Amino acid sequence: MQVEPLDAAPKSKLVNLRHALETMMQRIESGADIMEQLEQIDVLSQELTPTAPKMLLHYLERKSYTKALAFLKEL
Repeated sequence: MQVEPLDAAPKSKLVNLRHALETMMQRIESGADIMEQLEQIDVLSQELTPTAPKMLLHYLERKSYTKALAFLKEL
């Protein structure tokens, strides 16, 4: 997969998004509630919309969180 440049996307928000996605995946595996992570992911997605790579935004809009996490791990 070809990774787009980050342009002006704040790296701290991308790190926070990756952490929220990883935490959500862990909580899903353990059967715990993921509402907090979903809210956090939505907020970060909105904040990143003008500057994030288009493919990442595509995954987030489609709720393809596994793909979004894989994308972030390649950065």
